[in-house]
Amino acid sequence: MTLRERLARTPPGYTYSIGRVLAIYSGLMVTLLLAALDQTIVATALPKVVSDLGGITQYTWVFTAYMLGSTVTVPLYGKLGDAHGRKPLFIIAISIFLVGSALCGLAQNMVELVIFRAIQGVGAGGLFPLTLAMVGMIVPPRDRGRYQGLIGSVFAAASIIGPLVGGFIVDNFSWRWIFYVNLPVGGLALAVILVTMPRRPYKQEHSIDWFGAGVLAAGTTALLLGLVWGGRDYPWASPEVLGPLGASVVLLAAFALVEREVREPILPFDLLRNQTVASSVACMGLVGAAMFGTISFVPLFVQGVIGTSATSSGVVLTPFLLGAVCTSFISGQIVSRTGRYRPNTLIGPVVLGIGLLLLSRMGVHTTNAEAARNMLIAGIGLGMMMQIFVLSVQNSVPRRSMGTATALTQFSRSIGATLGVTLMGVIVNQQLPAGVQAEGTVIHRLPAAGRLALANALHPAFLAAAGLCAIVFVISVLWVREVPLRRGVEEEVVVGDEASLQEATPVRSEA
Repeated sequence: MTLRERLARTPPGYTYSIGRVLAIYSGLMVTLLLAALDQTIVATALPKVVSDLGGITQYTWVFTAYMLGSTVTVPLYGKLGDAHGRKPLFIIAISIFLVGSALCGLAQNMVELVIFRAIQGVGAGGLFPLTLAMVGMIVPPRDRGRYQGLIGSVFAAASIIGPLVGGFIVDNFSWRWIFYVNLPVGGLALAVILVTMPRRPYKQEHSIDWFGAGVLAAGTTALLLGLVWGGRDYPWASPEVLGPLGASVVLLAAFALVEREVREPILPFDLLRNQTVASSVACMGLVGAAMFGTISFVPLFVQGVIGTSATSSGVVLTPFLLGAVCTSFISGQIVSRTGRYRPNTLIGPVVLGIGLLLLSRMGVHTTNAEAARNMLIAGIGLGMMMQIFVLSVQNSVPRRSMGTATALTQFSRSIGATLGVTLMGVIVNQQLPAGVQAEGTVIHRLPAAGRLALANALHPAFLAAAGLCAIVFVISVLWVREVPLRRGVEEEVVVGDEASLQEATPVRSEA
């Protein structure tokens, strides 16, 4: 069979030919490259940014604003993608992301940077859920592991290039270029999406719960404000902290009531009646908290405690991301061949937890090589779970709910990442002495006492992340069940308990 014939072939269970699937994948991979590069570049360069604009106590705000913007918009992107198709949503998301990137590069103070990072996050909120939902629409669950290698190659490139580029830019140019570098990559992503991705041939009727989305955004924002301000800007018992926390409880409770009454809720809570979906979503949130907390604070440790440059901190971060990507690729091949994914959910949190425990034991005498080793172990554990919980959810829901279900997993990861970075920031700030908290502190030039204080402040943060891995393991043991991976894109399942999962009548393609 010639290459042309192979590409023109449509395997059983697929909607499109292999050639068309690969063309669509090329657009998805460029989009993921845009998101992955931004995460790795900014994480490496951020200690220099906050040293120039605001000081170490503002460190988590740049992450928090970005994650807040992406978190509150993920459910909307999932629902709008199901309703109007994913191609127009991709274009909108990438455009907002690029506008936010340009504004971040122009920021003159910390307040402006935080606001512009929130705008950037609104665009980023659509990149991951739309991409993963599109993968679920064109590749059957049983074969999806084989294609993780293509996605993994993007993260591998970002894992190697991103930290090095971020460190190199900060050490040799203005930190503003860490945001400007998104513009050419984003332009390429837009062009490829326009050429490769198909438009939906028909429109589904959906109602969008805009009011519920607004209540959810307000409740999440109030929760994060209370957590960030508590113990740092204001005492925990002060009205400035108790007010937002109390408002978040009221707003999130109101959101739950609103979602029970609307015809199509912004978050598909009915899917959570499925034990595998509910437990996988919970694990996604906890893993997101541990993952993003680690990515956010390891560069701070390397630059502040070890005292090396931003480029060196990028080199240390690379083994974590590269280990995660390579392990994700290998585990994806194994899952496709065996049809079993539960072993990954049991081994992954154990290995990630061991890596985080090693990180919590690092001190002022730790070398870059030792930090890199610990990061590699943590990355291997993360890679075993990176796509597995998404796969278990997609395999357990009806095809018509693929977008909203995938968005639910990404919302859980985003809210977990936001809370993880915020809470780890609270832990670190609580432990730091006043001298290190001072505005304008240069991270990589701390005195010996400051380095020791920063190391001691970071220890309980990494230990808390290891504790999250223990919870993931317990949830996986008790509630994540093995559901046979479907071999066709068009096969359906009935949402409910595992005992009721069964094939249903195939429905028309929605890709």
